[in-house]
Amino acid sequence: MPVDNEKDSLWGQLTTVLINCSWHHESNNVDNLRFTIPFTEQIHTRLLDLAAAFGAYRPSVIRFDILMDLFKIPGIDQAYRLLHDRPSRDLFLLLLAYQVLGREHVRLPLNDEKYWRLRRTLNQYMEKRDTIKGIPILGSLDLFCVNGVRLNTHRLGLLNTFLLQQYRCERAGIGVNRGDVVIDAGGCWGDTALYFAQNAAQVFCFECIPSNIKIIHQNLELNPALSSKIQLTNKALWNRSGEKLVFKDSGPGSRPTANETGIEVETQTIDDFVSSNLLRRIDFIKMDIEGTEPRALQGAEETIRTYRPKLAISIYHEIAHYASIPNWIASLGLGYRFYLDHFTVHSEETVLFAQAR
Repeated sequence: MPVDNEKDSLWGQLTTVLINCSWHHESNNVDNLRFTIPFTEQIHTRLLDLAAAFGAYRPSVIRFDILMDLFKIPGIDQAYRLLHDRPSRDLFLLLLAYQVLGREHVRLPLNDEKYWRLRRTLNQYMEKRDTIKGIPILGSLDLFCVNGVRLNTHRLGLLNTFLLQQYRCERAGIGVNRGDVVIDAGGCWGDTALYFAQNAAQVFCFECIPSNIKIIHQNLELNPALSSKIQLTNKALWNRSGEKLVFKDSGPGSRPTANETGIEVETQTIDDFVSSNLLRRIDFIKMDIEGTEPRALQGAEETIRTYRPKLAISIYHEIAHYASIPNWIASLGLGYRFYLDHFTVHSEETVLFAQAR
């Protein structure tokens, strides 16, 4: 059940977690597939590891300025109280502690030996290395085959989408089931659309960056049996249709920019899309659209009210979304239950799952 005990308030619980974590020294707490650590920082980290091994490591001083900024986020305590189970609430606290203390002091739950064993299996799925080069942020993509699905993706994309099943919350029974109709908001290279299509009856995939769309088409061609279930729409999901947004092409990290130069994209609301396509059901909505999730959710309000789909919404792009997104969904009064999960050893890939009772 959601938190209803005053002793379980966010203030008290987070203070306890911060004090405990400030005395920890966490080594091997970086994912080198995602981040390149400068040599000087590597030396600094090794010195700290050595000091800790001899008991000379000093605890962190809690940054109360950052802590107070967190508690200034409107509705953050309410969002914590909305979470339906203890694993979700414990994770919420650790993720906030990670924001305050950083990776030297906070180890997230996924970072265990089971995760690193899984990481070491990635090469067994690889068919060809560096099939697509020049990808912003991540460098290059490789060709993989997993569960009969062939696709060009990054190793972390393979890991998160197919092996960790980032858009399924097993303990809550939330995921794409056989025959579901799915909206995949933020298609990127088609990874998630192909993953969903293994069970779904229909996947409506939204992606607006031309370089990403080109890769989606390549991946769909590799999987004709699944691609017949996937419909791609080259528009940006928003709270109003027919507007023009300008994007900077940052590959998987592309988002609207205030600059006048870039890729001009037309917007679409989910409600208008559902209406214009005469859809009679939506069972699952996934969103990972680089911080524009609140706008896209507003543009899906009628769809959510009408069909009460299962939701898997990324909330890690802005810390304020930890509060604003669950509180907005709860404000619809549809009886949604909320669960939190996280799919990296660092601060990215936090997913809010929601299911109406």
